[in-house]
Amino acid sequence: MVGEGVKTVSLTWGEKKLEVVCEMVRDPATFVESLKKRGYGVQLVDVQEQEPPFLPRKRVVILSGCPIGREDPVELPSDVRCLRIFECPDIRSLSDMPFFQQTNKLGFCSIHHCRGIESVLDLSSTSQPCNSFQNLELLWLENLDNLHMLVKVAEEASVVSTSSSLPMPGIFSHLESFVIKGCPNMKQLFPCKLAHDLQNLKKLVVCHCVQMEEIISSEEEEERHKGNGINTRTRFSLPKLQELVLAYLPELKSICSSNRAVICDSLWDIEVRECMKLRRMPLYLPHFRDTHQSVPSEDIFISPREWWESVEWDYPKAKEVLRPWLYFV
Repeated sequence: MVGEGVKTVSLTWGEKKLEVVCEMVRDPATFVESLKKRGYGVQLVDVQEQEPPFLPRKRVVILSGCPIGREDPVELPSDVRCLRIFECPDIRSLSDMPFFQQTNKLGFCSIHHCRGIESVLDLSSTSQPCNSFQNLELLWLENLDNLHMLVKVAEEASVVSTSSSLPMPGIFSHLESFVIKGCPNMKQLFPCKLAHDLQNLKKLVVCHCVQMEEIISSEEEEERHKGNGINTRTRFSLPKLQELVLAYLPELKSICSSNRAVICDSLWDIEVRECMKLRRMPLYLPHFRDTHQSVPSEDIFISPREWWESVEWDYPKAKEVLRPWLYFV
């Protein structure tokens, strides 16, 4: 007899495997027996020790080793709170999964070791807004060998990037934490238009993406400025960003375009490691404000020292101001 509490129900059908984490509202043994009668192979597991502490323990769906595509008939509850996908080689984007279109309460999403995924969302064949991520708080992407972009839109839509009819706005408007690691084909992280939705972002971690060149893409913004004859520097705000990690990005050249500065009024925890081609820091930190208010004790970790000595900050006395918090690792 399996004890009561939060359990993982692992369902197998042929080569497919589906794990659903839920709180048992009935006797677990009876639930397992009813599923077995329908032809499912069922395994009931206590997941208290398996789940990371920051993920919810209810309304969780785990897809592992599933050859799911556009034609797959799988259906899941529309109120799924947490979606974890790993080792599903046939998924090209979450938009390929029919049940994903009906999901609107998703708060946590992680995708790991899915070699076929090319974009997180594919909106290239629709003009409808995407509501599946409207409540998303955490997005974790790791070891996705073929990932090229977060959101794919039609070419004509991406050119006219200021159009209000595009399905891009609001996709990540509730996002608080974004982690991307080991995605070797990503070159630009956030399109400029998408970056404007990151007003609630608190944590950004970008690591081991060997082709990453830009954090906020500058192409569409620079084209718009050229067309308008604008050369003045503009300011862009990430008001809630508290933690920024950029590590082992050998091709990273810019955080944003040369005519833009990023205001980060809450950013205290910074780590930059092995980003030798990054020559400019356009960040305006709370440390730079002319105020006598005490500042938090968070630190700034830098590697190597040679990078710090050569990098240029938009704020004239940045290195002098930041020296008390600086550590070379």
